[in-house]
Amino acid sequence: MHTQDGHSHNIPGAVTRSAGSLSPEADMQTRVKQLLAQTPALWQGIAPANNIYLHPTAAGPRTVSTRNIPTDLFADGSDNPAEKDPATTAVPSQSTGFAELDKLLPWGGWPVSGLIEIVSRHKAVGELQLLMPLLRQRSHQQQSLLWITPPYTLHGPALANSGINIRNSFVIPSQTGCNNALWSIEKALQSTECGMVLAWQNWLSARVVRRLQLAANEGKTLGVLFHQRPVPHSPATLQLEISAAPLAADGSRQLNVRLLKAKGSHRQGEIRLHLPG
Repeated sequence: MHTQDGHSHNIPGAVTRSAGSLSPEADMQTRVKQLLAQTPALWQGIAPANNIYLHPTAAGPRTVSTRNIPTDLFADGSDNPAEKDPATTAVPSQSTGFAELDKLLPWGGWPVSGLIEIVSRHKAVGELQLLMPLLRQRSHQQQSLLWITPPYTLHGPALANSGINIRNSFVIPSQTGCNNALWSIEKALQSTECGMVLAWQNWLSARVVRRLQLAANEGKTLGVLFHQRPVPHSPATLQLEISAAPLAADGSRQLNVRLLKAKGSHRQGEIRLHLPG
């Protein structure tokens, strides 16, 4: 994975793929390098002088227009009617791998696409264990997993021992600036070549979350945002709050999971999950 500093960043133990052909199932690191090379001020409403070339195809690169970009994407504001999500009565889902969590969620599992917010006041309370069944399944598809600014080092051998295909995973390091990270999140969510995006970003406004939700809708991609406080009036598909629970009688870890908001449902509730070792 290359960033603006010119260095390569991959999960330790993962195999780096060379930048060769632009086939749909390869070269994610090259595409992310292209994303990060664009003007970081885009999220502040300053459009680059030229169109941005993304998603190469056999017929050549497809251009993404940068006209009519709002100037206050980090601010909360009134909704743009053109940005509103279409009304839905059902959300396609897949099992979380935890029977209790499947029962809590109104669709019987994780949404297949869209944006999930996971709110936790503390790091490393079990958020990756919560997603482990989903990560195992997604990592073995053709599409890539993109980890954006994780606050801790991802240990490749441990992930591989958990059943995750680390050859299909790429990391944008935590030193990456907020503008670059948000740009990468949005473009990865819009890309059909990225199957899942995990990103750690705090202090996002509802307007920014709405834009990321729309990007996930466009690419039919699943994004997971980790942050430390809930976004009021969040337009995300799903919003959960998690916290560490006391150890179980056998010494294993447990996690409190509270449903704050689910699209198209008024359901709320809280459960305690037993996490696998």
